[in-house]
Amino acid sequence: MTAYDDSRPLAAQRALIVAAGLALVVVGGSMFNILPLLTAGAADKLDFSARQVGILSSILTVASGLSALLAGLWVRTLSWPRAAALALGGMCVSLLSALGVHDYWAFAVLQAAAAFFSSAAFSLGMTIISDGHESARSFGAAISAQAAYQIAALWAGPLLLRLSGLAGVLLLLAIPAGLVIVLTPLLPARGRPTPRVIRAGLMRPALLLAFIGFALFFVGAGAYWTYIELLGQAQGLSASLVADCLALSVAAGIPGGLLASAQGNRFGILWPLGFATVLMLTAALLLDAATGVWAFGAAGVLYYFAWCYSLAYQFTLVNSVDATGRAVALTGACAFFGSAGGAAVAAPFVSPHDYRAVVWIAVIAACLSLLAYLFAWLLHAREARTRGESAEGSLGGPR
Repeated sequence: MTAYDDSRPLAAQRALIVAAGLALVVVGGSMFNILPLLTAGAADKLDFSARQVGILSSILTVASGLSALLAGLWVRTLSWPRAAALALGGMCVSLLSALGVHDYWAFAVLQAAAAFFSSAAFSLGMTIISDGHESARSFGAAISAQAAYQIAALWAGPLLLRLSGLAGVLLLLAIPAGLVIVLTPLLPARGRPTPRVIRAGLMRPALLLAFIGFALFFVGAGAYWTYIELLGQAQGLSASLVADCLALSVAAGIPGGLLASAQGNRFGILWPLGFATVLMLTAALLLDAATGVWAFGAAGVLYYFAWCYSLAYQFTLVNSVDATGRAVALTGACAFFGSAGGAAVAAPFVSPHDYRAVVWIAVIAACLSLLAYLFAWLLHAREARTRGESAEGSLGGPR
């Protein structure tokens, strides 16, 4: 099937394509979204040491990041239905093959393969929805759907571990991947037409700045979420209170994504990014200035709401300054490697009883990210004026 050209009404066809893309995003992001549950299950049920679990987490993150990098090469070249079926099938087979495996390296290799395929599905799904009209709405819906899935999976996961061991968690990941394969024939062949020259387009200064902004955002977010639980405990909160606050924070991501989906490009791209940055700064400063469960919980809710709201517009900005149609697929690599970098950057500045440096790293990263996006948009607007075009979705709203 080619893009948007069969006998179905155009609006209905686009809706089906977006629905299939959203399913790919949710299933493709599931490996990373419930990684803590997977690693906890491996430690508890397979008796892996803390060091082995840490290495396993790093392996999965690197495999996901490499897959996102490679997606930029094939996402506009390969047949989308075939690529989606291969990614989902590879994820499903890798997870099912890990059932009953107890050897550490065999299990790690199979999980790395599953992470590689799931990241490919996620990158393809994000590219599919980026082709739609006013993609900020679709990005917002995708982020909310991921947050809802994450909450449901993390809630059901401990029960699955008790009743069926690690196999239940692996099946929780594998079964949806297998089911979504039935949606792949709905996808167009390759989406919207894109230029043949890839490297030059991806190396444009505006797009490189957008990639830098995306990576910087996840440097701050990675540092924040790596140490937020320890920060709460250092403030005297119990582990159960911290866990409840974090669960509430994750739930706040759903309305954040939904707000972006409802709002679309009504206020442009940069104004929502600026608003989200202010919320993230408020959350970080609240953690630095106050203690107690209410301050900790409110900061988490603000931060995760802003995170999910902001992401929809970050994807939209990357998509807007990109002429190749491949950049959205590459943002996953920026996120994975930025998050890893954030944890590494924060490590030298924290101590067992003082995690305040994490707050300032998050503040600085959020500001630098917004600055990079601003310069990316200004460069893009200047290039558009040079070509006699208009910069769609501008600072003040759509033109």
